[in-house]
Amino acid sequence: MLPAALAEIFTALVRAYEQQDYAKAIALATQFLTSSHVNPGNPHTSPSSTQNPQAPQNLAPNPTQSPQNGEQTNVKLLAQVWFICAMSLYYLGDMTKAIEYLTNARTLAPSDETIAINLSELLRKGGQLKNAALTLLPFLPSANPDIYFNLARILSQADDTPNAIALYQEVLKLSPNDTQAAYNLANLYAKAGSYTQAIALYKTCPSLEAQFNLAHTYTLIDDMDCALALYKSLDPYFAPRLRELGESEELYHAYNNSRAEFYFNYANALRYAGKSREAERMYQKAHMISPKLEYVINYAHLLLSVGVFERGFSYYQERLKLPKQEMDNTRFFVSKRHIAGLLEPAAIRECIKNARVLIFHEQGFGDTIMFARFVDMLVCKEKYLYVQPPIRQLFAKRFCVVNEWFNNFDYCISLPSLPYVLGISLIDDFAHNATYLARIFEHIPSLKPESNIESTTDFADSGAVDFGVLLDSAQETIRQTSLQHILDFASMPASQVSRDKPLQIGVFFHSNPNFAYAKHKSIPLGQLLESFESCAKKGLRFCLHSLQPEPLESIIAPDTRVKAIKTPNLDSALHAILHQDSCSPSPQWLENQALEFHTYALHDFYDTAKLIRSMDIVVSVDSVVAHLAIALGIPCAALVYKRYDWRWGELGKTRFNGFCGGEVFAQNVYGQWDNVLQELESYLLHFQRD
Repeated sequence: MLPAALAEIFTALVRAYEQQDYAKAIALATQFLTSSHVNPGNPHTSPSSTQNPQAPQNLAPNPTQSPQNGEQTNVKLLAQVWFICAMSLYYLGDMTKAIEYLTNARTLAPSDETIAINLSELLRKGGQLKNAALTLLPFLPSANPDIYFNLARILSQADDTPNAIALYQEVLKLSPNDTQAAYNLANLYAKAGSYTQAIALYKTCPSLEAQFNLAHTYTLIDDMDCALALYKSLDPYFAPRLRELGESEELYHAYNNSRAEFYFNYANALRYAGKSREAERMYQKAHMISPKLEYVINYAHLLLSVGVFERGFSYYQERLKLPKQEMDNTRFFVSKRHIAGLLEPAAIRECIKNARVLIFHEQGFGDTIMFARFVDMLVCKEKYLYVQPPIRQLFAKRFCVVNEWFNNFDYCISLPSLPYVLGISLIDDFAHNATYLARIFEHIPSLKPESNIESTTDFADSGAVDFGVLLDSAQETIRQTSLQHILDFASMPASQVSRDKPLQIGVFFHSNPNFAYAKHKSIPLGQLLESFESCAKKGLRFCLHSLQPEPLESIIAPDTRVKAIKTPNLDSALHAILHQDSCSPSPQWLENQALEFHTYALHDFYDTAKLIRSMDIVVSVDSVVAHLAIALGIPCAALVYKRYDWRWGELGKTRFNGFCGGEVFAQNVYGQWDNVLQELESYLLHFQRD
């Protein structure tokens, strides 16, 4: 029989816990355990903070059992006291002690599901996912949906999405009306790309969060009518309001953050639907509530896409505040000589006009090539370029390229900041010098700074020039001597080129999988070849050349019907292209004949540029190759997915001239290339060599 004094302490302990007086509960638990000759450690060493952090889900203690006779009852009672003490410590913020005391409780009552569930949840919150799962596994199979629910959360946190989905399905079998499980399962379905299942579950959840995620899921599948209708219906729930009486600053701040996130996603949906003006208003609302960098940068993208360049590039500068990965250009971003983020454009131009300026790469290969069109417009005493290794040999034909150790400069600036510094405001300014690489094969320019700029730099002493690039350039000079007739041919007037010869078409269809939206940007080669086959059947004579750096077999489906012709020597291939020795498909198309696709070993972008320069036209998805073709002055058909990049222009169009150049063909249905390939076919059939 439990002594009356202990029974009184236990009753007071339960009452203090239920009243959320956790400090008192801990004191009473300590008194109980000490009186029971159990060493409780020192639970009073919990944090001094008496705030009540939000309880984890499914932490539902049941400390209401009355003391009874018997040793087994006393053991269960002790387990319950440990449990209450542990949970009180958790609510006061001492996670470590809470886990320790819950472990004690579980040792005393290993079959108690409530103790196991709460211990598992605290372990999950502490990142101990394996121990959290092992705590619950002995209870399987179970009729308790909370066991499956908590296991599902553990596996979801461990990124084991398939098994987490299976466990949430078990929860809903046992508890069909559990809207929290349905919501979590819907989120996992959306994460896995199972949007139909996600939408069906979101519709069963009445919470504002579920409806918000439903609108976002509609946006993901490009059901813009449903997305915009739902966003509009949710708008009143995110109206501005004053802080309510008794509302904490934290909760009020969280409400405003949710408003900003709502308007940001609403703006994105409007932009994808081609409603640029309405999108701008929503981006402005999000930015006014919370100046989050993501909001500002997406707003900049919208402005740039509609040609509001001056304001767009000003907002685009906010990207410089984003955390940078450790890369070869990191030291330039953190340098005190990095000037782009310090002054207004006019002040920067004045500051650098008599200075030595290093211009360095910031983003991907495509941006390096596209933004380099602005280098010539920058007025300064001397200018040097630091770019990614695969681009250095190419740019050494046009600019003064330096290595990563170059330090003889006064200021540095990244390539994407040039339009901001130059005050680019008109489309003509943006398009100016777009073909800045068109003449690099006509002669090899000096690596000195431009002739109209006085140079005081001793390259040999300063280490300014990348000498590996110099050596490559010297070797290339020797090769070019034997290939000069090819280059002369490339610059011949159109009237001297036979229009009866097959079109030389360079093709780039597969985006680097490490890049953003690569899956959406790429076109299956088999689907693209069908368009070329249709052209051949209608009498178009052409030769296809792969501009992909990867081996063809590594990026195409095994059943793709294509005859790959590997050419190991690029220079001999250029000679063959010139004389049409190896590229002459029959005018009569045979149904059982696979298209020939010439592939090459392309080691860097200088190799790629040489091959592109020998093409009549380049057909490319949104990629560095498209930007390179434009810079070389070669006609480019850019095949882009529906939500194409701002660099091409405003969303909502299907065929247009891109801001950065090229003839752009865009999807009219998200994820489907049918209209793009039909337009491409028409374009090729009517294409005329310049």
